[in-house]
Amino acid sequence: MTIKLSLFSCVLFLAACNQQENNSKVESKTKNVEQKVTAKMAAPKQDPNAFEFSYPNLEGKQIKLSDYRGKWVVANFWATWCPPCRKEIPDFVQFKKDFGDKIEIIGINNEDADNSKIEDFVFEYEINYPIVRANVYQPTNFSRKNTRGLPTTIIFNPQGVEVSKRVGPIHYKDLVKTMGF
Repeated sequence: MTIKLSLFSCVLFLAACNQQENNSKVESKTKNVEQKVTAKMAAPKQDPNAFEFSYPNLEGKQIKLSDYRGKWVVANFWATWCPPCRKEIPDFVQFKKDFGDKIEIIGINNEDADNSKIEDFVFEYEINYPIVRANVYQPTNFSRKNTRGLPTTIIFNPQGVEVSKRVGPIHYKDLVKTMGF
């Protein structure tokens, strides 16, 4: 009888140990899954078609398209010597005033000129949006692809996906229509 009781106690002990080990494994797996789900929920959803570019502003700070996720972005290649560029800038300034909470405009200056010339131009035209500089001697793929003519305007939706591109001047009403405002 003592042997049976001892044997029964051993079986119970082993079963309890095995159950505890299984519970630990389940708890560990559950915790791991919870961490992965939490991380996925916290991470911003990135559209696989989202585009990225980066250029220095007049102070030398890099400005990226992704800095403005959640807003419509109008990227406009221009130059101070370009008459159609000069003509469309007042429309951009007004559009920024009217819809600045929903959009950002990035003026991508595409010429070989001193920053002081660009700063004077920005002041003269009362430009109220970021101006960045493209290096005309070492163009990025984005610059090379999009500077067949000036001005060139590319519109990105709030997820960073290109929805429109125009070579030549663009006007206020075209911006409103493209973005559905």
